[in-house]
Amino acid sequence: MKRIIVTLILASIAIFLVAADSVALLSASKGKVDLSRDAKALKFKNGDLLKNNDEIRTGGESFAAYKYIDGSSTIKVFSNSVVIITANRSGKTLSKKVVVNKGSIFTDVKPKTGAFMVQTPTTVASVKGTGFLTKITDDGRSMFIVTDGIVELKILDGAEVKSVPSGKTALVDDVGNFQIRDSTPEDTSSIEQAEIESSQTSEPKIIRIPVVDAAGKTKYIEIKY
Repeated sequence: MKRIIVTLILASIAIFLVAADSVALLSASKGKVDLSRDAKALKFKNGDLLKNNDEIRTGGESFAAYKYIDGSSTIKVFSNSVVIITANRSGKTLSKKVVVNKGSIFTDVKPKTGAFMVQTPTTVASVKGTGFLTKITDDGRSMFIVTDGIVELKILDGAEVKSVPSGKTALVDDVGNFQIRDSTPEDTSSIEQAEIESSQTSEPKIIRIPVVDAAGKTKYIEIKY
């Protein structure tokens, strides 16, 4: 019951914030992390709101994480990565997409929380509730390591959809050739594996949601879920 109440609260706040063009909340950053909006660099701090088409860049030995404001999904951005945050309102839910142009991200998506996609230069991954790591390899291949649930993959200019279940890794080259095999420890770095394991714990998490009161001041609602 508590989880249902929290979900409803997050959904209500999300609708308010989407109207103000906010789609996500920056929850963590470490090392060299750059945030840009409309091609302009922004000063930021953890807890700041992110807007549609904001870009996050991480340097070496750096890390960032953000959560979409509907409480549906958490994105962890690893070192030397470039990602673009996108989301559009679809009825009472957010239709969400992460564009990965470089590097790697881990995506943890709750089920029944609206459309969610991860796009690389070659492939679109669609999920309805799962955990998976997306990587752009040094030779330009898109790599998807599924740790929970099922990911559906489609080449950007193709129609065929391939399902990749938990425990499997898919690689897609720059001309759309698929390879699906068992996942191996070598697929992930030690830092990536540590973050995957931390997302699988049952310990309570806290999200801080900014809201604007009648006086125009921003306050934060802290919710444990």
